[in-house]
Amino acid sequence: MSVDLRAAAVDYLTNRRARGYRLADNDWLLSSFLDGLDARGVTTISVADAVAFAQERTGTQRIWRATRLRAVRGLAAHVHAIDPAAAQLIPAGLIRGETARRIPYLYSGDQIEMLMSRAATLSPPAFAASMHTLIGLLAATGLRSGEAVALDVEDLDADRGVLTVTGKYGKRRLVPLHPTTLHALTAYQQERASRAAPTGPLLIAARGGRLNPTKARAAFRSVADDCRLPARPGCPTPRLHDLRHSFAVNSLIDAHRQGIDVDARLTGLASYLGHVNPANTYWYLTASPELMGLVSDRITTDRRRDRS
Repeated sequence: MSVDLRAAAVDYLTNRRARGYRLADNDWLLSSFLDGLDARGVTTISVADAVAFAQERTGTQRIWRATRLRAVRGLAAHVHAIDPAAAQLIPAGLIRGETARRIPYLYSGDQIEMLMSRAATLSPPAFAASMHTLIGLLAATGLRSGEAVALDVEDLDADRGVLTVTGKYGKRRLVPLHPTTLHALTAYQQERASRAAPTGPLLIAARGGRLNPTKARAAFRSVADDCRLPARPGCPTPRLHDLRHSFAVNSLIDAHRQGIDVDARLTGLASYLGHVNPANTYWYLTASPELMGLVSDRITTDRRRDRS
């Protein structure tokens, strides 16, 4: 049985994307891989050809070589299911490309207030109001900065006190708001009404258009520099995204202190933050020395209880 590899690649990508996978860069990567096979008159996929394709560009980072191999591995598995003779299964781990997580800068409540106050002095006033609101919103909800700037006015349901947020892979979720956060957003909307149309982006730039995420991150760096936040071991420059990390870590610390089942809190936090992979939520258990100490104390207590 002969398999048309290019037709199989189209079917593979279509089926995977229908299940929610983005597979960025896979179209041209697989096309390039198949071009190489065609040039040599090869009509099947082998482990050797896949690894050679992954490593053919010298000087590239390991994570990129792993990405190239991963793209071919998925196609190979799809083709193998159609005809085992047409493609070898490519083992996982031939080229490891894990990325080390950056240590987050965890902000205290006082630091967040300082950042918001400094942001309110930016120029022009419309931009200052949006940056002030953005920082507070991220600190209070743990949204990704990209999710926050993508919000439209219609995504805020003031009566129910919830935001409709579009996260990764286009997945939508409802994020409940604390009354103080809702009050702040309502106040911002009243100020926004004088500068922009009643519909459209929730967070606006100086001229009424959508707040640009790149400019927002650059402005935050400037604000953080002006606040002279103290350096922390292993932490590079504080980022806007670190407000999300601070929210998650503080949520888990509060659960520990209140005696709440942390595993249950992690499950809820994964949905609240819009994590596709729960492992991304469990990572927060190691993100804070204070939280790691609490976890260690809980484990020690549980062991003593088991022995008694």
